[in-house]
Amino acid sequence: MNSMNKPQFKNTSSHMVQEVINIIDDYKMGSLRALAQEPVQNALDAKANSKGMVEVEYRLLRRKGDDKNPIYLLTVTDTGTTGLRGPLVSDKELERRNFKLMPDENWAAFEARGYTKENEDALGSRGQGKSAFLYHSHVPGDRRRMLMLYDTLLENGEYRFGMRFAKPVDQVLDPPLFGDAAIQAVTSSVYNIDGLSVPLGLDPLREVGARVIVAFLPDNLVEHLRPGGEMSRWLQRCWWRAIQLNKLSISVVDDESDEAEGIAVPGWWTKLPRQRGRPSSKGTWHNLPDGGRACIWRNLQFDDGHAIRRLVLLHSDNLSEDKLSDEPEYSGIQVLRGMQWIETQDARREYGDPIPVDKRIGFRGFVEFEGNADAALRAAEHSTHDGFNGHYKVVRDFRAALREKVRAFCAEMGWESTQPIAQIQDSQRDQQTSARFLETFVRSFGRKPKPSNVSNGEESPRLLWDCRLALDFPCATSMRVDWGQHLRNVFVEVAFEPGDELEDSADLLLEWVDNDGIRHELDYQEGAIRKEHGKKRSIQQFDLGDWQIIRGKGNQNRQVSCPVPAVCTLRAVVLYQDERVAFAPRAVYIQQEPPQPPEKNLVSLAISAVNDDGGKDRIDHGETLVVWISARNRDVQSGDYSFTAELGDEILAQDKNIELSGTPAGDTPRPNDLLAKEFQLLDPNKRTPRAHDGINQLTMPEASGVYYVCAELRDCSGERVANASKRFYFQRDPAKRRDGLPFETKQDPTGVQEAMWEMNEELTLLTYPHDYPLRKELPDVTRQHRPMHGKNAFIAEINADGLLDWALRPLEHGDDANYQELLPDGKSQDSPAWEKFARKLEALGVATRSKSFQGTDYSKLRRETVAIMLEIFDLENKR
Repeated sequence: MNSMNKPQFKNTSSHMVQEVINIIDDYKMGSLRALAQEPVQNALDAKANSKGMVEVEYRLLRRKGDDKNPIYLLTVTDTGTTGLRGPLVSDKELERRNFKLMPDENWAAFEARGYTKENEDALGSRGQGKSAFLYHSHVPGDRRRMLMLYDTLLENGEYRFGMRFAKPVDQVLDPPLFGDAAIQAVTSSVYNIDGLSVPLGLDPLREVGARVIVAFLPDNLVEHLRPGGEMSRWLQRCWWRAIQLNKLSISVVDDESDEAEGIAVPGWWTKLPRQRGRPSSKGTWHNLPDGGRACIWRNLQFDDGHAIRRLVLLHSDNLSEDKLSDEPEYSGIQVLRGMQWIETQDARREYGDPIPVDKRIGFRGFVEFEGNADAALRAAEHSTHDGFNGHYKVVRDFRAALREKVRAFCAEMGWESTQPIAQIQDSQRDQQTSARFLETFVRSFGRKPKPSNVSNGEESPRLLWDCRLALDFPCATSMRVDWGQHLRNVFVEVAFEPGDELEDSADLLLEWVDNDGIRHELDYQEGAIRKEHGKKRSIQQFDLGDWQIIRGKGNQNRQVSCPVPAVCTLRAVVLYQDERVAFAPRAVYIQQEPPQPPEKNLVSLAISAVNDDGGKDRIDHGETLVVWISARNRDVQSGDYSFTAELGDEILAQDKNIELSGTPAGDTPRPNDLLAKEFQLLDPNKRTPRAHDGINQLTMPEASGVYYVCAELRDCSGERVANASKRFYFQRDPAKRRDGLPFETKQDPTGVQEAMWEMNEELTLLTYPHDYPLRKELPDVTRQHRPMHGKNAFIAEINADGLLDWALRPLEHGDDANYQELLPDGKSQDSPAWEKFARKLEALGVATRSKSFQGTDYSKLRRETVAIMLEIFDLENKR
């Protein structure tokens, strides 16, 4: 071999050890799930043809080190695949291609990091597969090092051997070994390179495919990798459906004991009778040999053209003896995407109402989806393949469809009290309308900033935008501008993440929206927002100068015409791929006085305390609680305050001095961040898991319960000016709430309610009488895409009133969190109706804080706000 081509390690720019630890520690179910899921997924992605089967073998091998002590290796070998085919792609070439690879460039994809692959989404390019292997390698030495080797046999007979070493700097073998040199490296008893001795002594590959070798396994991992160990159980949980469909075969082999195990389908699914033909969308029932029952549905439409391909539910009392406390992944409905298990809708947590306690342990189910729904769920899937982001509409819709079928299953099994079918249908339609209405207005849903990348009609979770607009008004305490005066120092800050995901560039637009809602372009900078390689979050700033407001027609640069007194909007807009993806508006009062701040309750607090996994209120053992507290000051003058916050018995802040900046009259007060912390919550009766980097562990007083984050602000005299609290649930189900909706809407269970609607004291339940006269007179609606017809209009109106009550009632003591959830964000204000809603909501907020919410004026303002909300709901939900 020419000395110039002698293999040597090539450094990349990564601190690989820390990156690997960060990636795999994000797998909430542990590193073995990553090792069971990622290699098999990569093998299926490299399947050689559509009809064949992919075979994956996990083999544990024992070797002796220089000190004669045992060294264990794990090999993961796939066949029925294309192997690691494709040319070598240098770092320089990859950068020249803007970090894009072709679909058949598997070798380059396996060795590269931070790439995108044509015709694929971003989930495969984050390095989970490589990290799953490296994480389980512990190279001997004083510091943490990781090693993986890999060889491949291609269809053309070419043999390759490569190696990756994290020292912690990331290194790859460059160039790899080919042909006889590669086979010699694999078969040699010890492979020596760069001062490192790796015991191998493997047989070369005989079939087309690839093999990854994890060297230097830690001793405490070995037993888990033997047949029948924890790895086998994870492989079954993740891949039983692909095995059942004969798309995949997985074996676990212990070379030392010569034991072998083929991963099998769980027994309860093998006992399900084989069905001839397609099951009905109305459900087909089966009696099971062990006395249980099962129902199979197919082609269940659940909104927006998405469909469930197959849903299977079963129950058997004979399953009650299974140790499901050790196998919670099966106890409920397993959600499959791409033939792999992603999450389980737990029988206790998700379906605790219809399924009796003594029946939950014997309840099983699985669901799989048609192609477009499967693709939509992949976009909503966590990068660690262990759940879905509940903010995506497709996720909420399929979960609602599952709840409906679980209730139908329970009713057929005789577990639910009988209820007239018509009333059940009414209730389901009402709940669908209610959920859609709440999602339209609450920021956590329909108006949450969304990813801008779109592939095949589906949103990608890659790129998130933020935009901020600042300027100086002629008077610092007011947003009034008279003719001839200037808006000075107009400044725009644009942020997006990840910083290197931007394709080409984005444009910046500054526009003026007049009193009639007509847009006028003031400044347009094409390609001003640019990609920044290697940055997690890119922040770019723009100084757009001064702008003069004039009454006549502007004849000079940087003049804005406004012929009559009006309330207008100056708005910064980010345009990316022909879409308006981010907004930052500021109201401007031309030749008229803006509304004054409230007389009382000028300062307010807002608290968010949620699980970092999808924003849920429930936090289980080992999960992370994210606490965020902010304050707003509606006074035109800045003020000094004392801030205290507690999480149960934990003191988060004690009499901390803070200054809250003032808000010009007429402006929307901006939040001042007071505290942002993360806590890994622990059950005192369970083993403490590994701590997450930079996150404090907090042991809760009890194994489960309802807890509160509380905060208060006091002025210089010691008087309390604002206080707020936010409940969260530790290992306990939230009462009367599902999927993060602010409250649940239900028919009055007592049958005695006379009011059109009532909200409970906890702000968790909105009720209405089933036989309310107005509702009884309205016709039923069979087409759900007509949101403001018949009984749907009634449900929409009571939800509008309920949402206002939910948002405004806490303002009376300075709790601003719910109110902020209703305030339209910049993107929503790209509409006259949303801008009208923002003005009305601000006026209601002022009246509530001033405690002037009695009398006809307040009632009239509230009715007008409800009317605008109904108009918006109708506009945004038409098809």
